[in-house]
Amino acid sequence: MGAGPAGLFAARAAAECGRRVVLLEKNRRPGLKILISGGGRCNVTTTRAGADLLAQFGARRGRFLRHALYALPPSAVVELLRAEGVGVHVEDLEKVFPDSQRAADVADALVRATTRAGAELHTGAPVTGLTRDAHGFTVHTPHGPVPARSVVLCTGGLSYPKTGATGDGYALCAAFGHTIVEPVPALAPLALDVPWVHALQGIVLPAPVLALRGPDGAVLVRRQRPVLFTHRGLSGPAPMDVSGFVEEVHGGCTLELDLAPEVTAEALDGALRAAAARDGSAHACAALPAALPERLRRALARQAGADCALHALTRAARRDLVEHVKRLRLRVDRSLGFAHAEVTRGGVALDEIDPRTMQSRLVPGLFVCGELLDVDGPIGGFNFQAAFATGRLAGLAAAERAAPGAAR
Repeated sequence: MGAGPAGLFAARAAAECGRRVVLLEKNRRPGLKILISGGGRCNVTTTRAGADLLAQFGARRGRFLRHALYALPPSAVVELLRAEGVGVHVEDLEKVFPDSQRAADVADALVRATTRAGAELHTGAPVTGLTRDAHGFTVHTPHGPVPARSVVLCTGGLSYPKTGATGDGYALCAAFGHTIVEPVPALAPLALDVPWVHALQGIVLPAPVLALRGPDGAVLVRRQRPVLFTHRGLSGPAPMDVSGFVEEVHGGCTLELDLAPEVTAEALDGALRAAAARDGSAHACAALPAALPERLRRALARQAGADCALHALTRAARRDLVEHVKRLRLRVDRSLGFAHAEVTRGGVALDEIDPRTMQSRLVPGLFVCGELLDVDGPIGGFNFQAAFATGRLAGLAAAERAAPGAAR
């Protein structure tokens, strides 16, 4: 159920085992999330592998994904795409993109591989219910019931609602007794109610260090990745990576940004004092690291009470200016929500799913994978990779369970 990244891999894996597989997709076209990802270019996976790949999901989610990601590493996804005639290349942040820069080529390749394996793809086929009986399951659709010995749920989360994402799978899983961890938007831009930040729209910093502190002051997550200032707050990989944490604790967080990690606070303070000794008539912002855009330097000086010549800079203002560069604090309570989120954090509780098979521990024969699970990772192709890998594992296990003569 669901012909997205996880569903396509699940259906293909099961069909290659010789089972009869029906893949139901409520949209008229499969793989809509693939088609719109990466601005239509599709960051399909990452180059990271092994323990490094698992670490990107955090300790708990990484442990859950271990079996799936070792069984289907990013290199295997690349091999599949190349076998289907889709060349790929690596860009910044270890992101893998199709050479054609067309997400449609990725989606078409995955659909082609799935249907060639023998899976029957039915689009425009929403699922209205799922029931269980002594023989297995019955999937209810407007076109009639579909009997099944195994059912793989890959209906996705709530992100990108324009693709038809409505969280249908949560209700289906809850009806079978599964715990649903509150779904919240993740990988979304951050909304900041700070006018001077809005005025810096368009500025990009390539590698500041961002730390997110929760309401209790503890650091929830750190990132050193690009940051983009926008008319509504902050976007880019680092802010989007931490958005799920903000939503998970319902706001009350503080962003701490080190805008110049290549220089220590002591060295920056010394540079300001040395610059004042050389030419006290220069503006204080001129002595800040040249790598920072001038608009940003001037804004920081104004916020620190240092919008003056170096000779007029008080000791307190100088220290405050250093603090604004090295530990800029901004309150953040929310992201821009599901309409702008690339993935969903939350979903089916992981302790209720067998990580070796993706089978429900509560309902034999029911498999859950992809974004429907309480699994999400940072920007960079990690979430597609997790969907591919958990989908494949679910498809293989579902096929084994549905084999003639298999134990019920």
